[in-house]
This record gives sequence, structure tokens and C-alpha cells, in this order.
Amino acid sequence: MTIPGWYQSLDTLQQVCRDTFGVPVTYRPSVITRPDLGGISIQVTAIFEDDQEPQSFMGGGIDAIVPRTTLELRVADLGFDPVAGDDVLVNGHSYRVKDVQLDSHGTALLTLVNLLS
Repeated sequence: MTIPGWYQSLDTLQQVCRDTFGVPVTYRPSVITRPDLGGISIQVTAIFEDDQEPQSFMGGGIDAIVPRTTLELRVADLGFDPVAGDDVLVNGHSYRVKDVQLDSHGTALLTLVNLLS
């Protein structure tokens, strides 16, 4: 059962979050995997998180804190689906897209790897 206005309310909430927490991002599709896009750069506003999360390895015998850098953006702002291998520039730092998780509401959560710029 779909609640009337649910999708509009969700879109409005996501827009408020982007306006409040978003930062300017330069998105560059990979020239190798996406030659059809010609190496263009797209300016979008996205929610960037450079966080850490605890991980257990070897059945819990080794615990570590590992970086988890993510970027949440609207696919419609790009005009195409993001894919692993694309690059983003955030706050003067370069990252490569490692993983893409698309949801059913047009938002993508990208896991990023720092390219040590």
C-alpha cells in the first residue's frame, strides 16, 4: 500500500538534507569504462561522510577501525547511473568510486576510496 504523497514527501526531505548537509562535488565518469561520456565533469551537491567503522576479522580475533567514506547523491543530478571506477573530487580531495548502491527512490550511496591527492 502506497501512502498518498509519500514519494513527494520523501523527495522533499532528501532535498532539505542535501541543502543542509550537502557539499559541492565534481563527478567524473571513468573514461575507460564510459568513453561515451567523453570524460565530462559534472557539478552536483551531495552528502559526504568520511567516517570510520569497527570491523572484526578472523572470527573476531582481530578488531580494527577502518575508514568508510561515502557519498550520497541523486542519480537525476548526474543524468546517468554512477558506477565503480568513476572519480569524485570533494573538498579538494580525489576519490574513486569503489561500490554503488542504488535505492528505489533515485538516490545512490557510493563507497569511496581516497586517491591521496
